[in-house]
Amino acid sequence: MAKLYLEKLKCVTTEGWSGFDEPRLVVQDRGTVWNGTVLGDRMYTVKYDCDFTGRIAVSLGEDDGPAEDDKLGKHWITDTPGERSLHFKANGAEYRLLYAVE
Repeated sequence: MAKLYLEKLKCVTTEGWSGFDEPRLVVQDRGTVWNGTVLGDRMYTVKYDCDFTGRIAVSLGEDDGPAEDDKLGKHWITDTPGERSLHFKANGAEYRLLYAVE
């Protein structure tokens, strides 16, 4: 069994015309593990960890309103130990998620 540590989310650029986004980070079978209002060119602390076996999916979406969710991407993380990052880019927004696997 491996342990996943989601550490930081870097907002490189926002999608929103207002200069801020409302992203939400979703982990497979665990639901939303982090959300917030973010500005571009800023780093945000996530601080989420969970156990998993084999591989696990991580998705990032943008909450534009009560019924809308723009998908910024979905990645699979394997149980190979190490520190890495995921890149999410769509609809003008760009994010990097820093994580570690033990």
